[in-house]
Amino acid sequence: MTHYIAVTCSAMARYVYSAAAGVPSAVSVRMLDQGLHIGPKTLRERLQDEIDAIEPDECDAILLVYGICGTSTLGLIARHTPVVIPRTHDCIALYLGSHDRYKEEFDAEPGTYWYSVDYMERKGGGGGIGASFTGDLDAQYEEFVKKYGKDNADYLMEVMGNWGEHYKRAVFIDTGVPDSDGYEDMAREQAETRGWNFERKIGDPRLVEMLIRGDWQSDEFLVVPPGHKIEQSFDERLIDAVPV
Repeated sequence: MTHYIAVTCSAMARYVYSAAAGVPSAVSVRMLDQGLHIGPKTLRERLQDEIDAIEPDECDAILLVYGICGTSTLGLIARHTPVVIPRTHDCIALYLGSHDRYKEEFDAEPGTYWYSVDYMERKGGGGGIGASFTGDLDAQYEEFVKKYGKDNADYLMEVMGNWGEHYKRAVFIDTGVPDSDGYEDMAREQAETRGWNFERKIGDPRLVEMLIRGDWQSDEFLVVPPGHKIEQSFDERLIDAVPV
């Protein structure tokens, strides 16, 4: 029986477990905390540690349920087992089902702040994801409030780039989680508070399902052979595998 080890961000847990339950392969899931995204270097080190901890012949492939994620996956090395990763920037495309769909949304409104139950429930406080996962603005703001007080936090966010200035739209991605109305209302309220337009989009587990079942079409997935690492390609493929 084919055996995959899926290394995933906890924000993708529902998509991953649901996909794993529907394939004939054995899928072992190793979950990393979504908060690691705040530090790309830290996340990269943790991901490499997970890859390196897998023994030769322990599985047929290592599946990374991540995108480039702010350079976090660039430089990762496949040791003795192939590593497979979607060709996309971040988890927003994984929620939406394809890089093309995310690109359409980005082209329509690049200043979009994204929300999903899967992300909000693990963060606490209902925060969202900045465009192209440039950072968790809510987490940064809350940290400043905790350290310096609200007035100083507001000033610091303004100095750092004018909190919310570059965002015009908030989108709640409906990933099919039952009883998610409360989270959608929370996202809508945050959008109204910040003066952003609010929209609701239906999520699609397609890309995660393809990854988990081994349907790795070359235009949507990169298969990194042993002895190769992930590098940015600066074209429509986004990433390439190059020899170490």
